[in-house]
Amino acid sequence: MSEPTAVQLKDEGNDFFRKQDYVGALAKYTEAIALDDKNAVLYANRAACHHGLNRCLDAVDDAKMATQIDPGYAKGWSRLAASRDALAEWERSAEAWQKALDALPKTNLSRAEQRQKDQYSAGLDAAKTRDKTAESPSVSRFKAEDANLPWKIATEMLPELRKAGPEKYSSSAWVISYAYEEFTKGVAFMNEFKSIPHPQAPGGFAYGGNTMGLTYLTNGLMRDERAFHLDGPDWITKYNNQVKFEATARQAWHSDGVENIKQLAQKRLKEKGWSDVRPALSVTVRAWIMRGMLDGHLRNKPDTGVQFLKRAVDLLEWGRNVWKNVHKDDRGAIFQDTFLRGVRSLHLKMFMNAYSADPGLNSKFPLEHLKEEAEDLLKEIDIMKASNNLSKEELDPGMVSSFCIYPAAVAYTMIGFYHAQTARHSDDVLACISFANGASAYLQAAGTYPEDDEFHAFYLSCAMDCMRNAGLPIRGFNLAAVTLRAAVPKMMKIWTVSALQQGGRDEKIQANLRSADEIMKLVAEGKLTLEDPVPL
Repeated sequence: MSEPTAVQLKDEGNDFFRKQDYVGALAKYTEAIALDDKNAVLYANRAACHHGLNRCLDAVDDAKMATQIDPGYAKGWSRLAASRDALAEWERSAEAWQKALDALPKTNLSRAEQRQKDQYSAGLDAAKTRDKTAESPSVSRFKAEDANLPWKIATEMLPELRKAGPEKYSSSAWVISYAYEEFTKGVAFMNEFKSIPHPQAPGGFAYGGNTMGLTYLTNGLMRDERAFHLDGPDWITKYNNQVKFEATARQAWHSDGVENIKQLAQKRLKEKGWSDVRPALSVTVRAWIMRGMLDGHLRNKPDTGVQFLKRAVDLLEWGRNVWKNVHKDDRGAIFQDTFLRGVRSLHLKMFMNAYSADPGLNSKFPLEHLKEEAEDLLKEIDIMKASNNLSKEELDPGMVSSFCIYPAAVAYTMIGFYHAQTARHSDDVLACISFANGASAYLQAAGTYPEDDEFHAFYLSCAMDCMRNAGLPIRGFNLAAVTLRAAVPKMMKIWTVSALQQGGRDEKIQANLRSADEIMKLVAEGKLTLEDPVPL
């Protein structure tokens, strides 16, 4: 039986698309593109599939490919960007808005095109304002000279922790200190970047720097994203210079969709080998991670952050499957178990933030998806534990915590969040059950974090909120309060200041402790029993 042609695959994809089976259609169009990668229709059709799946980044990238092959698709690309704000989702930068403006006709604009021009011009102005805000010192929540910064305190604790024997794993000091160390190495490489006037160089400048900046920045964020901070008003400018330098030096992919990169990477691998493809893939994935974190946190666009981090997860999972028999030194660190767990953890947290910004039953970020991803991560961690699949590099306390213990805690947190949010859209009986499940998951999350991590105390407090809403017995509520009260001094030893603390962490904890005191007073007076439900 003969292999299907690109036309036949396109027709099969069209059949799936008409049935609104966008996943099936996307697979067929991708197979067709592998046979005919100069066919603009195939890219345009696949862009429509991405559009239907709310994958705005990939939709725009495929639409751009269609436009490059056939400029007649330029208007279609602009309409796609405008109709679903795909361009804004793809890249909320001044450069992207300028490209959108450049795609429009320069004269004789129709009414629709004039409206698009007005929209893109407004977006360009807003992006420039955001960039200035991102580069202002006020974005950094902490002053570098503050002696109470968690990473400074944690680093001072390490000598004693090293003497603690088996107990050395049970401190968040390892996590934040190593995260800060790696992140600041990346910043140091950013600061080394130089542009030197050179008349014979492209653009009149020659560039010099270290290509390990992105590696250390992303390693630091995956160890603990709380290590992220801006140490100067020009941080974003320096970062942009670094990522452009590395992308150019490694010939990374920066404007191609995931499906295109899969094909291009395999083709390039055959032509140039792993020594060329490995660093290109690393820079590509790490740049997505950084972009996702910057958009999600600095620009307050967690919806865009989710898409960039999801891209990274998808490409990593694909590469691990396609190159599963390739030695780890050839395919690179980004395909290691620990790296993928780190990215998945970041993605889960960003997904939770995206849901919080767009909550409800019709959210573009379904709670069921969050729960499924969290449960899948827990299964993967259980398999790792059962097989004792830890490499020698993973045996230092910081590595074990950051890439084995903390991802499990994140997964439990997401499940707790899922149940707590589901309860808000359920009737009384189901809401009580959901809040009870939320309390259980939050207790598991709290118990997984070290006792001196602020998340241990915070999620104990979240569990107490769920217990109250579920009407669970006072006995369990009081036990959580006793544990929380003991945890607060340990937390404050390291986490006196943090983003969570500035977001009301301490007020929430103290409110629950006061509530527990008042309830236990009523128990002591005989007005309540330990088996009574926690009063609202």
